[in-house]
Amino acid sequence: MARTARTKSVSGMYHIMVRGLNKQDIFLDVGDRMRYLDTLLQVKVKSGCQVHAYCLMSNHVHLLLEEGADVGVGEVMQQMGSSYALWFNHKYERLGYLFHDRFRSEPIETTDSVLAVMRYIHQNPVKAGMVAGCEGYVWSSYLAYATGKEHQTGLTDTRKALELCGGMEQFIASHHQLCEDVFSDAEYRTRATPRQMAAAAKRILKDRALGTVKDMVPSERNAVLRELRAIPGATCSQVAYLVGVSKKVVERAVRGAD
Repeated sequence: MARTARTKSVSGMYHIMVRGLNKQDIFLDVGDRMRYLDTLLQVKVKSGCQVHAYCLMSNHVHLLLEEGADVGVGEVMQQMGSSYALWFNHKYERLGYLFHDRFRSEPIETTDSVLAVMRYIHQNPVKAGMVAGCEGYVWSSYLAYATGKEHQTGLTDTRKALELCGGMEQFIASHHQLCEDVFSDAEYRTRATPRQMAAAAKRILKDRALGTVKDMVPSERNAVLRELRAIPGATCSQVAYLVGVSKKVVERAVRGAD
């Protein structure tokens, strides 16, 4: 089957996701992550692209890139992928493909979309339950914005996003709000199974029964609902069905509404 042509971004900005083949990890230690960021910096300098955001998870990467004048996003990602995969295969004495098919991308055209996708990228570890807040994860560009420091000096282009959101204080405040927008990894996402949901709920609730959640005081109930929603692959509908409340109750809990 012929590949579908990528949608061209008028602004030149793209949200990009690249994932390991068969969902395998593409980062096995700190050195791998440092190498990927070093490669990204080298490709950035060579291509003239801008890196507005990134997040390195275990088996996938999110990027917010802006094309340079002469080098398109396809060439940027081809250089990134081939360079890192060659290095990774040599280090671990392996053969074959490292990444799943070609990268996924979507154009980002509006100010609201830029800010939303940045929150989405930086909140990946939060939604996965790995950290309590964006500041707790060191393998994203969030700290480049919040502290001015990152592993590869000069990698993240922070000026545009800070100008769009009105400065550092507003940028940090926006990241305390959960991003509910769905971006291009939706096709990659695997929904949690009922068994996975039940096992996670048992761990979260400890000695309490599922049926007690809907009768808890709102603050306690909402805290539990947020933990359940943070289960990798869980949806608001699944959480609502599991505990016997409406989907709107779960959505409000996730947003932090009363």
